[in-house]
Amino acid sequence: MPLDYHSLLTAFVLSGCGLAITFFVSWLVSRTERFLIAWNLGVSFMALGVLIYSWYAKTMSPVLGAAGYSILLTGLAFVFGAGREFRTGVFPSCGVGIIAVTSSTAMAVPMLAGYNGASIVVLNIAATVILLVTAWDYWRGRAEARLAIGLLTALYILTGLSFVPCAMVLLDAGEWRLSEIPSNWAEDLNIGICLITLAGIGALSLALNQARLARGHKRDAETDPLTGLLNRRALLSHIADDIEGPAALVIFDADHFKIINDVHGHLAGDEVLRAFGEILRLASPSKGLAARLGGEEFALVVPGASLVTASLLAHVVRMRLAKRRFTGNGGPFNCTVSAGVSCSEDAASDFETLLRDADNALYAAKRNGRDRVAVNSGKIEFLANIRPLQDGHRGTIDLVRLKTG
Repeated sequence: MPLDYHSLLTAFVLSGCGLAITFFVSWLVSRTERFLIAWNLGVSFMALGVLIYSWYAKTMSPVLGAAGYSILLTGLAFVFGAGREFRTGVFPSCGVGIIAVTSSTAMAVPMLAGYNGASIVVLNIAATVILLVTAWDYWRGRAEARLAIGLLTALYILTGLSFVPCAMVLLDAGEWRLSEIPSNWAEDLNIGICLITLAGIGALSLALNQARLARGHKRDAETDPLTGLLNRRALLSHIADDIEGPAALVIFDADHFKIINDVHGHLAGDEVLRAFGEILRLASPSKGLAARLGGEEFALVVPGASLVTASLLAHVVRMRLAKRRFTGNGGPFNCTVSAGVSCSEDAASDFETLLRDADNALYAAKRNGRDRVAVNSGKIEFLANIRPLQDGHRGTIDLVRLKTG
């Protein structure tokens, strides 16, 4: 037995209420993605608006009609706001307010004046525009998840276009005053499409939220919270998965960092580490991997780089930190860093060998006065120490023999 129009309206209300509850529970679990609250409000308003509309269908009261349609349009405005917040992270309060007030006013004026047919035309046009704008907003953020957001965009477009025949049928009939609610193929098609796409849009929105949460957890697990760089475990994983062929490794260690903490305080020490993390991130090539290994020790992996290239890059990083001024409990101060460089000829997957050679170079740099870069080829027993001259722009190279045995 086919469902009648009122049964479809009831199904939409029940589906909207269930989806609103689902979104609210999802937000309670994560408390991070606030667009779920906007979506919850949007779906709740739409369900309430359709419920009031069903009462309007029985009484044809202009006040009930204006109220139901206004709440429905407000719900659509919140859905638009949820899409914008999903993409940008900021809820467009002004935009939502303008859309809700403008569309509701344009609809309510003819409704209260007795021209309910014209009011329904305005409602359908407004719903189409809001949903198409929402679809465009999602499409602009498709880079995050092309397939899922592409499908979500298509569903919003389909839903928006389903309101067009409803308006066209009324415009073609030219009936501006109706004694009963419209009942035709266009209305049945519209509510049927809305009922189907509501479930699809809700499911995709929840899936996108779960995917974003999973990426966030993965990012948190891989990221050093102080500097925003990779942590040691993530660095090892990326080296194993992403780097093929030769690569250079630079190990940095802040000089006399314990003294900085003791004299200037741990907050000043944290500021030094954050600043150095920023310097390292900006200096890293596009395919480079910058990480904080722990404490005041950092690493930079540069795929395909030679010892000379990696040494010069390390020298640039060292010079940038030396020029930074910090302030702590003991007044203004500077911080320097020593670096050790090693290079693999075949593949960078043997991180332990790279790390051992870079550590040996780093210790040599520390022994020979700090604030310098030392290079270990892994085959010969020499280190190249790069030291600045007085002008701070040029450097000299010293060869230092490593102790063996």
